[in-house]
Amino acid sequence: MLLLVWAPSHGFNPAAPHGPSERGNIPSFKVMDTFARAVEIDRAVKAGESDNTLPVLHCEVGQPQTGAPSTVVRSACLHLQNDKLGYTSAEGVLELRQKISKHYKAKYDVEVDPQRIVVTTGSSAGFLLSFVGGFKRGDVIAVGSSGYPCYRNVCQSTELTVDTIKLNDDYKITASTLRERVNFRAANNLPPINGLILSSPSNPTGAMLEAKEMKDLCETCTENGIRFISDEIYHGIVYDKKVEATALKYTNNAIVINSFSKYYSMSGWRLGWVVVPEDLGDCFNSLQQVIRQLWSMINANEARKKSAI
Repeated sequence: MLLLVWAPSHGFNPAAPHGPSERGNIPSFKVMDTFARAVEIDRAVKAGESDNTLPVLHCEVGQPQTGAPSTVVRSACLHLQNDKLGYTSAEGVLELRQKISKHYKAKYDVEVDPQRIVVTTGSSAGFLLSFVGGFKRGDVIAVGSSGYPCYRNVCQSTELTVDTIKLNDDYKITASTLRERVNFRAANNLPPINGLILSSPSNPTGAMLEAKEMKDLCETCTENGIRFISDEIYHGIVYDKKVEATALKYTNNAIVINSFSKYYSMSGWRLGWVVVPEDLGDCFNSLQQVIRQLWSMINANEARKKSAI
């Protein structure tokens, strides 16, 4: 009996592990690439391993120069010393959600049921939760021609289709620019837009939608069956007395994402929240039960990392 064994030197090998999936084969987030390199240069300088003796000025990551407010630090120390700090409900600690609800009433005069608020591991987990829970595979998500790069990366990794809308001369997506894109896709027999995500104030342009612009944009989304994801993490960081417009004032259908990272100077704490439309409540709760545990392992906060040392 003759046994032939074929061992090809190239091509398909059924015993070889699979390479990256199409979902995972996304561009790297260049900010974090630069950040990693800057941290290494900083370490080498401080350790005397570099000919460079100049201090490294970190401008690569959008975070405040200050740490968390002293009241927050004192409260954290108190809880670390005296509380068990076990699991919480998937939506997060009720007292925090109630305080967030009161924040919307105090700042925007908007009533938000605490049951609609989900506390997340930073705003990044909120984006993942929103794209997975709010849309079907292949849905079209509109993003601005200039915007936060991770919008596109998360869309690709969750098998959504990105459609780019060119910003207007004021660096904004408004109701009129959205309508133009909706009409263009219809005229060219392209699938309709299912979702829109943008930040106001904007990253990276700083452009901010006025109240009427936000109202008109929300109405246009409703008229065209578009789920609006309003990224509001830069609220409070403005250089005049204007109050930022929240989508919650004009629609109950938007997904609103915010975070303690920027305004509250708590980027390393990884703490954010999502205000969820009522029709997505059960879905988001079920997803959060899983995503929160996984995301907290993938993206541990800075205090936990340093404590582990």
